[in-house]
Amino acid sequence: MVIGVGLDIVEIERIERLLARYGEHFVGKLMGEPEAALLPTAAAERTLAVALAVAGKEAASKAIGTGWSQGVFWRDVVVVRAPVPAVRLEREAAAVAKRLGSSGRTRARLELRGSLAVGEVWLLR
Repeated sequence: MVIGVGLDIVEIERIERLLARYGEHFVGKLMGEPEAALLPTAAAERTLAVALAVAGKEAASKAIGTGWSQGVFWRDVVVVRAPVPAVRLEREAAAVAKRLGSSGRTRARLELRGSLAVGEVWLLR
């Protein structure tokens, strides 16, 4: 059973500009070290991976209905790209999901469409 659904679209060029301006400080705001360590190192691939992560994280925050409020932070949502795209809820994001009646399980779809990164997350019972 689906408890919540979130969808987000991110302009890849925007992420490219943010990475150029803020670099690893930007990545550190979004991800803990274990998640960031899995990002590609080549600039173009890194930009795409971060764009997909942002889309997935935003979609997850919408699926649980909080956005980035009620104690839910970017690092509370972990995006795993391989082997199958997945979103894992941790800390307060997981607590909010449980209060909604979810086990915390999600189903995610992350994809690139031209100049956009698209994230879709279903919060499951």
